[in-house]
Amino acid sequence: MQFDQKKTDDLKLNPKYQNLLKWGLDNGVIIKDVDLPAAFGELTGVVATQDIPANTAIICVPQTLIISQEKCKLSSLSIVYDKHPELFNENQTSDAEFNILIFYLFNEKKKGEQSFFYPYIQAIQTNNTLIDWTKEELSYIEDPIVLDEFAIVNEDIKTLWNYAQDIFNEFNQIFGEVKPTDKQDFYWAAQSVMSRSFGWSLKSTSMIPIADFLNHSNKACTHYFVHSKVEKLEQERFQAKKNRRNNQDSNSDLEDLENMEDSFIRLVQEYYKIKGNKINLSALKIQQDESQIKQFEDSKKTFILHHQEYLTENQLKNLDNLENLSNEDKRSMINWINYEKMKQKPEVNLWDLGFVTSSDSEDNDSDEDIELARNKQLESVKQKELIEWKVKIKEDKQKQGINQQEIKIEQQIVEQNQELDNQQNQGDNTDSENILTICLNNEKKNQVTIQGMAMQQIQTQQIQTLKQNQQQIIEQDEQQDKESEREDSEESNWEWLEENDQDAYFCITTTEPIKQHEQVTVSYGRRTNRFLLSWYGFTLPENKYSSFNFRLWLNTQISKEKMQSQQQIFDTITINKLISSKEWDTGIIKFNGYEIPVSSITKEFRIKKNKLNMDLIMYLRLYLMLYKVQEKDVYITIPVSVDYEVFVMQFCIQLLQHYLNSYSQELAQDIKELDTQISFSRRFALHINKERKEILINQVMILLEAIIILKKYQESNDLKQSYISEIHNNVHYKMEILRGLKGYLKSIHEFL
Repeated sequence: MQFDQKKTDDLKLNPKYQNLLKWGLDNGVIIKDVDLPAAFGELTGVVATQDIPANTAIICVPQTLIISQEKCKLSSLSIVYDKHPELFNENQTSDAEFNILIFYLFNEKKKGEQSFFYPYIQAIQTNNTLIDWTKEELSYIEDPIVLDEFAIVNEDIKTLWNYAQDIFNEFNQIFGEVKPTDKQDFYWAAQSVMSRSFGWSLKSTSMIPIADFLNHSNKACTHYFVHSKVEKLEQERFQAKKNRRNNQDSNSDLEDLENMEDSFIRLVQEYYKIKGNKINLSALKIQQDESQIKQFEDSKKTFILHHQEYLTENQLKNLDNLENLSNEDKRSMINWINYEKMKQKPEVNLWDLGFVTSSDSEDNDSDEDIELARNKQLESVKQKELIEWKVKIKEDKQKQGINQQEIKIEQQIVEQNQELDNQQNQGDNTDSENILTICLNNEKKNQVTIQGMAMQQIQTQQIQTLKQNQQQIIEQDEQQDKESEREDSEESNWEWLEENDQDAYFCITTTEPIKQHEQVTVSYGRRTNRFLLSWYGFTLPENKYSSFNFRLWLNTQISKEKMQSQQQIFDTITINKLISSKEWDTGIIKFNGYEIPVSSITKEFRIKKNKLNMDLIMYLRLYLMLYKVQEKDVYITIPVSVDYEVFVMQFCIQLLQHYLNSYSQELAQDIKELDTQISFSRRFALHINKERKEILINQVMILLEAIIILKKYQESNDLKQSYISEIHNNVHYKMEILRGLKGYLKSIHEFL
């Protein structure tokens, strides 16, 4: 949305914003090169008052204004927190930090003008999370998992309110007499903490006045904790060392600085991570050598400049104006470069190309430990299947009497590895891993080195039934609040930070250049629209982290039930609900008239817009073997035949079409309605409905392209020509589709 100066002028007349800014500035908040409030259509946010470079601190909030868990515990509510550890002790509940902040914020609101935070509390708008939506508004959301997640959040707050009423009566000397507005104010506090608190890379979850008035986006600022006194000292020390090297003031500069350091500064420097080499801290009046500050690099621009020999004459004319081109235009140029590189260089394949960035970026709404465990498990399956596949190739060769000498040599390699394994078992280093090198395709001379158990140990029976593989793909990944982002500048030890340290600041910092009159936003994390809607009550029109999520029932009896239609099959195996913690505990969910063991349900598939979902393909390879094809020698991780791969993808398309058909209106209607004047709730619901359909449609287009390529490859036995032959008709679109097939086509190249 565009900046609206007239609406901004009206907003600035609102006393609540005037009081907030005066209170903040009077208490040490520093605002540089930005202004608030600012209007962007119907949204209120923060605007850049001039062009701002990347890596620049623009809003600095002193520690003294931050409402942290530690500050709450030092308040009059400490007795409340101590008396009820079931609500406020992090060792007893994972919601402790949120609960501590909610009760504190409620109490401050109840104090009215007597609260130090009154100007801040008055400026916080009435919340618009899903809790405030009507039943009709909630019905706009056609994703049952979002509604299931919201139902859990809503129930948790109801339960907390029930506890709160008893606590308010128990400690009426602290919370005062009961008022008719208590429930409304408590829900306001709960929603404020849900939607406005900061947690990532902080000592604890905190409310940070003024900083929380920035809206969220994927192209956004980040934040750092900065100790201004230490940063100034570090810059002075750096300059003194530089002067000494240049023989300037060498007698006393460094010695004087060392004498300035007291024990606290030494403690801070031991644990605190210097930020002055990363960001411009001129807002804090810290003089820096700008050459030492981390410089912003546009990776798309760099890629284009390094490969300009592949550009057309018209494209070359735009090189001087690259900074002003949109990301979409630069992406088109990158796709052209990659296409020309494949055309001009026979040795370059699709999977060798660098696409710079990708809209299939992963979110951080999933459990990182579970994802790592899943990847490790999948790699183990792949290793076993690679060896089983190689053994089968050998057996086929033996039956045909082909390349007997090669088989003999390969057998010697296997025997040598077994002998090595025996030697290691007899030695001291029993934990060492053997290395087995196998040739995937003798004609292509490609080899894979596998680290793992010896051949004799890992030859297992081929996976014949779905039941044997269930435990390898079942995971619980519904823990939506775990952060996975990390920065090398993130603090890991907070012993240096004191609650009322006037030199410590929470600094909102740009990550890339921002143009004058652009909205300045901050990232809440790599959040999907599903998470944003459930927790914050809003969505982004375009969210690169979003995905279409679903589970399937590993129903091995379905082929025996002789279902009349594919629709019946899809209605049976698709699980469109959130599995609750109670269901995980009991091991049973009830869905569509079935009592389904949790152990027979897949992990949650997450389909991204521009990338073939290999997890789903691998699952369907195995599932369809039992359902219809009865194909022998099917592997999860390895394609075994073009015909079977085409069959799997055709079934996958029909499955995705089943999900598309579940929506009440088509994508074109969503797009048309979004161009009209509609309520925020309807708009946010349409955003998530629309993106789901776009993801499904794009995945279908990727699958259709894969089928075309596979059939061409079957006829010509030339994989590269099969996927490159029609790109020239629409380079940007085709390259975007092919980008999603990089990994899959590489596996076709290796195994077929």
